[in-house]
Amino acid sequence: MAIPGWLWPDDRSSTGSTQGPRKSLGASEIEHATSVFSVLSSPIRLQILVTLHERSVPVSYTELRESASVDDKGKFNYHLRRLDHLVCVQDGEYMLTDRGGEFIQEALYNGLILDNE
Repeated sequence: MAIPGWLWPDDRSSTGSTQGPRKSLGASEIEHATSVFSVLSSPIRLQILVTLHERSVPVSYTELRESASVDDKGKFNYHLRRLDHLVCVQDGEYMLTDRGGEFIQEALYNGLILDNE
């Protein structure tokens, strides 16, 4: 199974072209993919990403925390910081980065985070 393009640092793909042999993963690429999967292992972080995707407009901190149903601000801030490459803040409102948008779109499209049983 190929690693999706949104996991590659700096929006690179594993091959660089559609022809020729696939490039083997180096230690830095494996470390990056591992850190992305680690970040996404939390239901709170997934809820934050899904909320931002569904709203499709910037969301205030309060709205985002309420949507994740996390009362503890420290706990919520911890999870929000872990999403620093997938979520950004502008003028006090949160939105998905390009990589975050690509990830959540791919995950929803491929049924990676939906229970389809």
